[in-house]
Amino acid sequence: MSALGIYCADCGTECERITGREAGVPEPDLRDVQVWACTVCPEAWAPCAADGSSIGLPAGEKTREARAMLRERQVERLVGEALRHCPNGRTIAEERVASFLAHALSLPPAEAAIDRLNLEWCRHAWRALQGASYADVTKHAQTYRPRKAA
Repeated sequence: MSALGIYCADCGTECERITGREAGVPEPDLRDVQVWACTVCPEAWAPCAADGSSIGLPAGEKTREARAMLRERQVERLVGEALRHCPNGRTIAEERVASFLAHALSLPPAEAAIDRLNLEWCRHAWRALQGASYADVTKHAQTYRPRKAA
């Protein structure tokens, strides 16, 4: 039985929890553990968290590659720019970039997480981050930060 909300990012089909070996996962360390896999897309899977939920949405190889490229070339570029000014600021920089991306995509922050994006949303995210600098991210954080109640 599938948990509510775990569906394939590529086709939208509800996924099921099976072993990595059954799903055809190529990584040796994931073959004997539980993963969430699509019953329609043969290569769509996502690792299973300790609580049984999926880590991101199951997706095929092309979508997983697009997510990795987005993270490595765009998100890490912006985070790296922040770390040049504040070497211990990785956590806050990642949170700010995630908030900036969610706003740029007009998605709730939980849905804009890179591991939840499908291929088309990865393309939108790439375009949204491509021309951005960490100064843009900081300006967004200052403009949209939560205000304390008076």
